[in-house]
Amino acid sequence: MGILAAGGQVIELLPATGDDLEFAWSLYRDLMKPLTEEVMSWDDQSQRAVVKQSLAHQGTSIITIDDANAGWLQVDDTSSGIHLGQIYILPALQNRGVGSAILKRLCDQARREDKAVFLEVMKNNPARAFYEALGFRVTGQSKYKFEMRWQAMG
Repeated sequence: MGILAAGGQVIELLPATGDDLEFAWSLYRDLMKPLTEEVMSWDDQSQRAVVKQSLAHQGTSIITIDDANAGWLQVDDTSSGIHLGQIYILPALQNRGVGSAILKRLCDQARREDKAVFLEVMKNNPARAFYEALGFRVTGQSKYKFEMRWQAMG
């Protein structure tokens, strides 16, 4: 995706590698374990395997700000749409425009390519309000997640 500017900082998305596992795993665990444990049991081994598999995906990037790790995301760009599979931002950097800049960039790409952006969010995740503020709408649900979609108007 390249370099974005948010709050005067340079955000860069670098291809993830196996070397990023400890950073990605610790961030994922810290953010998702409390939400997951509210609705089901958490298993470190199987959840770590999910992160490891995500890092092997070619659409996974490490988010850096001023050359320091700030988070990670996984994006699938297909002919039918752009699917945001994962996005995790360090708590100290949340609510500072990082996620907004990345999501707006994805939405701009989708607009140019006449595609929709899709994501899923856990029902108990406060990030749902963030996605709705960016124009995402709930289009379906499963037991634990809402399916959301962003589509350019007109």
